[in-house]
Amino acid sequence: MQTRIISLLVEDHPGVLTRMSGMFTMRGINITSLTVSPCEKNGLSRMTVAIKGTESELEKVRKQISNLIEVVKVVDLKADEAIIRDLCLLKVHTKDSGMRLEVMLLVESYGAKIMDATLDSVIIELTEEPKKIDRFVDLMQHFGVKQLFRTGLTAIGRD
Repeated sequence: MQTRIISLLVEDHPGVLTRMSGMFTMRGINITSLTVSPCEKNGLSRMTVAIKGTESELEKVRKQISNLIEVVKVVDLKADEAIIRDLCLLKVHTKDSGMRLEVMLLVESYGAKIMDATLDSVIIELTEEPKKIDRFVDLMQHFGVKQLFRTGLTAIGRD
């Protein structure tokens, strides 16, 4: 099994997302991340889809996506030819000033930001490559993660 990241330019109409996800479901392909947003062209949206499957399954799905009427453009994004990011918000338990200082040092070393703080927790924002976020979240588990939210992948080809 491998992961493939596909960038799609699609018509911005109701039901497009449902048809796209339904096609993956019918093929038994798991979507590991999906983001949709407006793009630089009026009437179109950009979708970034990360899927897992065998090479042959992924190639079949890519061809089927290309044939959908609402799909204007399909681009496979390779990790070394794209900038790939994820946004993570997490609330971490900080029961005392020593723990808070430790968290603050780790936040700084990862280039994250503290967005809010109370006496017993901090809310942290980190926008980074998914694997770096995974490592950061693993470190924060030591302190006690109260809540965790991730937006999903978004990516842009380098050219």
